[in-house]
Order: sequence, then C-alpha cells, then structure tokens
Amino acid sequence: MAEQFINCTIRNGKAASFWFDSWTPFGQLLKFLGSSGPRDLNLALQAKVSDAANAAGWRLPSPRSENALKLHIHLTTRQLPLPHLEEDSYHWIVDSIDCSGFSSLQTWEFLRPRSRKKRWTSSVWYKGAVPRHAFNMWLATQNRLPTKVRLAAWGLNVQQTCGFCNQFLETREHLFLVCDYSASLWSRIFARLQPHHQLFLTWGELLSWTRQASAPAPAPAPAPAPAPPTLWILVTQVTIYNIWRQRNSALHLNGFTNTEVTFKTIDREVRNTISARRHKKTFSSLMSLWIR
Repeated sequence: MAEQFINCTIRNGKAASFWFDSWTPFGQLLKFLGSSGPRDLNLALQAKVSDAANAAGWRLPSPRSENALKLHIHLTTRQLPLPHLEEDSYHWIVDSIDCSGFSSLQTWEFLRPRSRKKRWTSSVWYKGAVPRHAFNMWLATQNRLPTKVRLAAWGLNVQQTCGFCNQFLETREHLFLVCDYSASLWSRIFARLQPHHQLFLTWGELLSWTRQASAPAPAPAPAPAPAPPTLWILVTQVTIYNIWRQRNSALHLNGFTNTEVTFKTIDREVRNTISARRHKKTFSSLMSLWIR
C-alpha cells in the first residue's frame, strides 16, 4: 500500500533500484515490464539506475514489448544519472503533493474509505457537542441502541414491552417519541422552543425538526431573527440521552423518575452545556432562548 506514495528522484542513480523503486511514471518497473523484464533489458534484479546508463546515454537493448517502448520513450526525456550529481532522494507523495516527509494525516485522508454524506450528520455531530450525548444520538439514529425488540431479535429471552408504559413494544420510535413518558417531555420542550408543535411520530420527523432554522428570537426584537439551530440539536441530544438513561434505570435498577424530575435534569444539563460554552459564537445567545 505504501508503494504508491514513495517516489524516488534520480540524480546520480547510485541509491535507486532500477526495478523496485518508483522513479518513473510507471511505478515499479518489474511490475510494469513483467518478470521477463530483467532478461529483456539485460539488467539484474539488484541493478541500480546508474547501472543502466553512462556518459554516452542509456545502455538498454532495443525494446521487445509495447511497455518497453514506452519506457524507452520516457527515458529520452530524463536527465542521465551521472556520478558527479547529488545523491538520489526519496519523497512521500500524496495526491501529487510532496509531504516533505511522511504525513499520516494526508495519507489517511487519501486512503480512508468514504461514502456519501448522510443527511443526519448535522443533527449528530456539531461543534461544541457533548461527546456522550452525540455518541448516544449517533447510535439511536443508526438504530443500534439495544432496545428490547432488538434484544429479542438477537435471541435473548426478554419481555419486549416498554419499561415506561408496559403496553407497547419497546422500539426506538415508541421509546423516544411516542410513549406517554417521552411525549410528556417533548411537550415541555416544545413549550419552551416552539409552542403548539405536534409531537413526533417517526425518527425522520425528529431529525427534520433539528435541521430547521429554529424558533424566532423573543420580543422585543423589532423583527424576529432565527435562533442558532445548535439549540435544537443540543436539546434533542440531551433529551434522547436522558430518556435512554431512565429506560436503563427502569430495566436494571430500582425504576425511573417521573417526567417532572427528568425534565429538570434535562433543563439543568442544557443550561450547564450552554454556560460552559458561552464564549463560543454559536452558544452565546442560547441561554435567553432556552429559559424564556
């Protein structure tokens, strides 16, 4: 894998391997010309680039293949490797850019697998996010949290009804959006951010809401200005995190707190997050929009 990045600049040709170093646009010449290349060019596998030339020119026999012909044509444009020139040098080239040495960052950016950017990216990863909230939101968005329905699908013998209401299956949408416990929390949040907003029914509706331009600024502003969407995403992630935490408490500990206590926890975490980041531009105006 590293072979594609190492490039040799030929000067006197005494250090560079003729067959194994990438000193032409064709990469390793042993691969370019094939296993018969050393025999066809009458150069040993251990030959240096300087062994293929002298003061009179390149010492190579007539080409016997199309690739050998390409190599001959290219060599006519190259400076001869002469003994009085400087030593050969090696360079780490990434995407035609000399990194002036090995660069793990640029190499990884070039090699790492990429896929199309997801629409939900901005609803999960944003500047100033609390890591545990963002990670939990990412798992929920990917539907990878171990809800009871998913645990049962893995073959575990568990009761699949919601730990809050004990009436419906504990799916992602029910647990975080539809259950009376979660719906009560969202109603309190809408009362702060967007009164009269309808409750969510699907996860797509929730993500779409976080991507909105946000609610207007409070009076007495002469013209309502949109608040930073950071507030919507922050509140959503804190809410999802605390619902999941109460669900785990109901399943593994002594039960869950009522919605009044849980909302106070959400409110406190939102305030603490905003206060800790109040010097950031995107957080500077959020407190007044949250506590109004």
